[in-house]
Amino acid sequence: MSPKIRRSSTPPRDAGRCYAQALSNTCRPSQGGGRPGIWAASLLYAALLIASTASAATISVSSDLQAAINSAQPGDTLLVAPGVYSKITLDKSLSLVGDGAVIQAGERDACVNVLADGVSMSGFLVQNGFYGIKLNNVQGCTVANNTVIHCTQPGIALLFSDGNTIRGNNASFNGLGGEGWYGIYLSNSNDNLILDNVAYGNGAYGINLFPSCSNNTIRGNILQGNMYGLYMFTDCSHNLIEFNDLSRNTNSGLDLRFNCTHNLIRNNSMIDNVVAGLTLLDSGYNSISGNQIEGNGRYGLQIQSNSDGNTIIDNAVSNSQTGIFLYSDKNLIYGNKILYNVIQAEDRGENSWNASYPLGGNLWSDYHGNDEYQGPGQDVLGADGFGDQPYEVSRTARDQYPIMGGQVRQISIIQKSLNPTQARVGDDIRIAVQLEALYDLNQPTVRAYQPGGEAKGYGRLVLSGDRYQGTFSTALLDPGEYDLVLKVKDARGFELEEVLGRISVASRGG
Repeated sequence: MSPKIRRSSTPPRDAGRCYAQALSNTCRPSQGGGRPGIWAASLLYAALLIASTASAATISVSSDLQAAINSAQPGDTLLVAPGVYSKITLDKSLSLVGDGAVIQAGERDACVNVLADGVSMSGFLVQNGFYGIKLNNVQGCTVANNTVIHCTQPGIALLFSDGNTIRGNNASFNGLGGEGWYGIYLSNSNDNLILDNVAYGNGAYGINLFPSCSNNTIRGNILQGNMYGLYMFTDCSHNLIEFNDLSRNTNSGLDLRFNCTHNLIRNNSMIDNVVAGLTLLDSGYNSISGNQIEGNGRYGLQIQSNSDGNTIIDNAVSNSQTGIFLYSDKNLIYGNKILYNVIQAEDRGENSWNASYPLGGNLWSDYHGNDEYQGPGQDVLGADGFGDQPYEVSRTARDQYPIMGGQVRQISIIQKSLNPTQARVGDDIRIAVQLEALYDLNQPTVRAYQPGGEAKGYGRLVLSGDRYQGTFSTALLDPGEYDLVLKVKDARGFELEEVLGRISVASRGG
């Protein structure tokens, strides 16, 4: 069936006159000055553009899509009817609009190969090719609202292509065999807008930039269920990464490696990734702000191996094994909420954990200092919202101005009792402890210690009503005074070790 073509060939009424006048520099504004030659050239360009637009056609296609493309003129729109179509090559600036149309190819072919600037493509199901939609050395193209699945290599690929828009596509379940890996892939491509796409369950990467991709905007994408949500590798700089959901991936939500610098990473969600919310390796001078980094398996933020000079501000980093891990130098960390991590932070470099006063430091859920003083030296009477004592991050790092506000211990002792506190060797000490915890608790234990001595004796506490109860036998103790120490661990691995009280043990014959 031949394609149905609706083409308008009537130029605007004044186009020919302006074209002719432009050549003679006589078609110009009615008022004002300006250079006639420049104005004439502008009118000439406008006239040519109007003439080109006026000749554009809308073509209905129901079979042999490639033949319709071959016979179409630049600027035409192809309305593609439901059906299954073979691979296509777009080597002229056309608009393709699918309505239930499927494009598929063999496992070594690209389903859609875009070789021309200004191509627009929307509304297609693209599947089973080596590439799904491949943009190669093109500019000004728009790929929107397509579903691209089950391709051997990238679902959507931009190779040496700048200034394109990839919007509202579903690029999922690609790269599951061989050396695939990608939902959306950018290589040597700059100034592109990657907006509101879904990339789920791909072989390795939801979105991958490698190498040398700069000034791209990656916004509002859902990148879940991959190995990495967004992976940037080798010389990818000055990209804007914002409002993406980088969660529930089997490695990291966001991973930058090897000279990925000066990127702006803000207002993303990085939740429940198996390894880390965000990882930086040999990548410095990035700005990381306003992100929700929660419940990641090993690290909230993992920054290491010469990843120096990053700024980490106003993030919420919570409920990971280690909230922030630093093995780099000259990073600035302040204004963050660092909450309920088993290890709140580990600093193996030389970094700054607060800005200068009065910007201050970070909110730590396990900080329990007081706020009675103010000023850069915290030595002037009056509260200022910062703790008076520094928060010890490590042996060599401290937050000089920890932020006050709603700190809660992960495990707290609400009430405790020891009876008796004066005993003879062989007596039992009855213990009752009421605990408050954010997460489920393992069975608490009690051991006895003398100053500088090893643990002696052992007792277990079991939950009875709203408190843990049990007995501690003094049969293995020598006469003397002992601190009874409670140890309990929660389901996330946080451990509380705290003295319940002191007992005095006398010999049986005393």
